[in-house]
This record gives sequence, structure tokens and C-alpha cells, in this order.
Amino acid sequence: MGKPIVIGFYGYSDSGKTTLIERLIQELTLRGKKIAAIKQSSHPVSMDSQGKDTCRFTQAGADPVVLSSSIETNIKFNKALGIDEIIKFITTIQQVDIIIIESARDAEIMKIRIGDIELRENTFWTYNGNFEELVNKIVNGGE
Repeated sequence: MGKPIVIGFYGYSDSGKTTLIERLIQELTLRGKKIAAIKQSSHPVSMDSQGKDTCRFTQAGADPVVLSSSIETNIKFNKALGIDEIIKFITTIQQVDIIIIESARDAEIMKIRIGDIELRENTFWTYNGNFEELVNKIVNGGE
């Protein structure tokens, strides 16, 4: 398997990014594609909760901290990682065909704009409501 296609999406808050990406992931999965998703946020959010064991491990100095349960595995790094580091990590532990990034800002990432938000560097298309065209652009790596 070759290098995955990496496509970012961006738009105003409440512009439908998450709903569109969710629908896109479902469709691409039905077509046999293995998808990874990354949600970028400019807000200081954490999946750790005060008082939980993983939070206590973090406070004690562990990095990374892993929560493994009967239903999922969460890996938490105690620092912000660049998108290239995140992509490298994903592709090291799992083979994927496509990586979708919500709220992509990094200049090197090919992006699709949703709505009339200011263009970001490396934007190759503005979503126009044609879902089949969107799927085809993703499958063809932006072409």
C-alpha cells in the first residue's frame, strides 16, 4: 500500500464540516477505503478528566499516556504535535488509504473549503454541494 491521500477541510463554525466529513467517511468506507480522521482545534481542549487515572499519570510525568479498554484505545501525548508528526504516527501503526483532517490549517495539506470563508493556502476546491464530485475528488487525490 502506498502513501495515503491527505485532505483537509475547513469552514466557519457550524458550516456543516463535521456532518459532511461523517457522510464522506461512511461513503468511502462503503467503497472499501480505509479512512483515518483527525480533528484539529485551535481551542485548548483535552480528553483527560481531572481525577481519572490517566490524568494522574499525566500529572506524574508520563508521556504518552495510553488508555486501553475493552472497546477502544486512546493515546494521549502531553504536547501539541504537528500535523506531519500525527500523520507519521497514524501511518506507522495502521495502513490507511485516506486521512481526512477537519479544520486543517497547515500550508502543506491539500484543502477543501466549505462556504465563503477566506481561502487558505493549498485550497484546491470549494465544496459546492455536489457530494458525488466531492467523493471523486477525494478518491483521486484532489484531481
